[in-house]
Amino acid sequence: MLFPATVQGLVVMLTALSIGLWAAPAAGWAALYGGAAALANTMLLVWRHRQGGHDYHCDTARHLKSFYRSSLERFFVVGIWLALGLGGFKLEAAPMLAGFVVGLLAWVIAAAVRTDVCK
Repeated sequence: MLFPATVQGLVVMLTALSIGLWAAPAAGWAALYGGAAALANTMLLVWRHRQGGHDYHCDTARHLKSFYRSSLERFFVVGIWLALGLGGFKLEAAPMLAGFVVGLLAWVIAAAVRTDVCK
């Protein structure tokens, strides 16, 4: 599960670097911040995945409750992270959201290409 996170981190850094060189350094930092939000989302997902491997749920309702809790945690962490970037740090919205979207797409593509999922 860590392979997609590694690919995601590399893609986010390359995207932030290219945006920083193409537009402005402040835009590159904003893109890096947005990509870090996507990476934080992935790290929470990896953490919950590993925790689920140790804490096996035999009860369907308990498993579903854990799934919902994980979804809400990731939603609120990313929401607060992005709101802090916009409101607290006054980052540019477009590059920050571009970094976030690129980070999410990198994770989806890396996870889809991964071949050792069932091993």
